[in-house]
Amino acid sequence: FQVGAAISVVLQPAATLCHEFRIPVARSTGEVVALRRAGLVTLAVVAGLVLGAAAVAGLLGSSAVATVCLAAAILLVAYAGTVLDNAVLIHRERRSALAARNLLGGLLGAALQVGGALLTGSAVVIALGVLVGRLLAIALTWTPVHAERQAGVSLSLRGSLLSVGSQSIWVLSMQTLTLLTTPFFGVVAAGYVGVAQRVAGAPTSLLGQALGQVSQSLLAPHVREPHGALRRTMLRQVAVLGSLSSVLAVTLIVLAPRGAAWVLGEQYATVGVVAAILAVPFALQITAAPLAPFLIMVDRQAVLFRLQMVRAAVALSAVVGTALLSGDFLLTCLAYAVGESVCYAACLGAVLREAGRQDAACSRRGPRGTRRGLVDGVGGTATDAAERAARRPPRGGRARPP
Repeated sequence: FQVGAAISVVLQPAATLCHEFRIPVARSTGEVVALRRAGLVTLAVVAGLVLGAAAVAGLLGSSAVATVCLAAAILLVAYAGTVLDNAVLIHRERRSALAARNLLGGLLGAALQVGGALLTGSAVVIALGVLVGRLLAIALTWTPVHAERQAGVSLSLRGSLLSVGSQSIWVLSMQTLTLLTTPFFGVVAAGYVGVAQRVAGAPTSLLGQALGQVSQSLLAPHVREPHGALRRTMLRQVAVLGSLSSVLAVTLIVLAPRGAAWVLGEQYATVGVVAAILAVPFALQITAAPLAPFLIMVDRQAVLFRLQMVRAAVALSAVVGTALLSGDFLLTCLAYAVGESVCYAACLGAVLREAGRQDAACSRRGPRGTRRGLVDGVGGTATDAAERAARRPPRGGRARPP
């Protein structure tokens, strides 16, 4: 089940084309419907390919691989389908329904998973528990979207590919230390890293999706209808997320080295030291990860892609270079932590700089919804244009009163 879940997480950006980040800032319900439909079609194709791999593995007699692929396909539909429909609730600013859906999905999914594990122990049945729990939660909090009649919505293939690449590199970069520890320091050291990442990354696993959804719901209205307050809103979020993550980081740094041996046993004392080393980058991840998709929301996918490419290169260089030069396991973990921290800080800087650019552009053209441009009879919003048309005199007649 864990292997299938990891595969589904890696494939999710490709399965949705990252449209869950574009739906919240769509300027019409027609665009919302088009983006969700495109995401669901792509999800069906990717899930179908994974199911095909399961069928091939089954025909070749590899039942373990077939089970993993089948579980991955089911979980992919559960995870990707949910984030696409959650994005619709974010667009409609239905935060209470979104919170209820997350709670119901978690509770129902957990109950069904436990039941499936006790009754069968099958990874496929456990994955079906996740899917059924999320489908029930979506059904109970469903919000229909009726698209108005309008011209076709253009979907940027380049932007989608850059978004998918960025998110995929983000996921893979987080696994760099675990993947490269084995060839340099052995399986035991890799086990230390894996457990430490689970301990240090537990807050991100528990709060990551919720924090991301809250961040999108707060930023999306400012992107759809700019009023020049985007950077100020983002700074407030950085302050709140930074305060929360700082408390978590200090707690890990102080308690993990002392508590790991007591909780896990003396043989795992090194886990506590590694968790303390990784505390700062994981704290910065809690701050940066919910805000990074903002670059996709404002069609700056290329900036995010470049940031992730640099981050991957820094992580790879830090681990390989330090391991080769020093041969010290803990020093290699420290080098990786420093590199990740610098990259997360750079990501936050890029997001805040782009928010400032958006506000500056808004101040130059005037915020949407104002009556700027009516002095000379041009410009303004669509509503302003409709009012001018209503007051415009018909041919050969008198002007109608406003």
